[in-house]
Amino acid sequence: MAHNIQNGTYVITGASRGIGRSIARELAARGADLILIARDKRALAATEQEIRAVAPGRNVEVYSCDLSDRKAIEKTCAEVKKKHRILRGIINNAGYARPGYFAEIPADEFDKAVRVDYLGAVYITHGLQGLVAEGGLITFTSSVVGYMGVFGYSSYAGPKFALIGLAETLRQEMLARKIQVSVLCPPDTETPGYATENETKPYETAALSESAKLMSADAVATKFIKGVSKGKFIITCNFESGMLYRLHGIWPSLVFSIMTGMIKKAQRKRLK
Repeated sequence: MAHNIQNGTYVITGASRGIGRSIARELAARGADLILIARDKRALAATEQEIRAVAPGRNVEVYSCDLSDRKAIEKTCAEVKKKHRILRGIINNAGYARPGYFAEIPADEFDKAVRVDYLGAVYITHGLQGLVAEGGLITFTSSVVGYMGVFGYSSYAGPKFALIGLAETLRQEMLARKIQVSVLCPPDTETPGYATENETKPYETAALSESAKLMSADAVATKFIKGVSKGKFIITCNFESGMLYRLHGIWPSLVFSIMTGMIKKAQRKRLK
């Protein structure tokens, strides 16, 4: 089941910056109207202005909403329902990561990660899925960390793994409505969020990141559009992350050995 981006209205969360902003521009360029949801009002306004400039004539609505707050999400969904009877798709892109050593991450960070990275997507999708037309689209942005654990991302991995499980279930339930469900799994991507992550990354995590190629948000958005148009369920974004996904699925012990080898090398280097 492949979804073609075309005229229609798409909801995009986390749309004020980074990958969400790039996806919004890509969709608008293909003739889509947009409902952009994020917390930062100023960044949302800047995104709206940018899209109107590059895609004049497209309808763009913005809603400031804290996606860790269920009541705020329910209020936003109610406002969307007042204006719209049909959606072409829902793109859940909001995310939050605070890397660190497990023993040193405050317990409330795990709560926040679950609320933003998982439950925010659950509540938006639950609230608006009834508006998605036959042949529509529902997507979630997980991560490479959503299909394989990575040192330093204990609070982030759980919710991102959970998104893939949620998507696998919805993929089956939405078949009757011919709605495509996909999961975007980007690697390290150059975004404001990634810059914030670097402030708390353990030494080992930073060393692992050095071995990976940093993608741009625009490049990830392009891969997302191509993956959706091909009907892919899991959308990986470069050769390395695609290889890791396949290898982890068939030979997880090998991936573990490779990862632990890299971690031990970094630890030895640090001690010198």
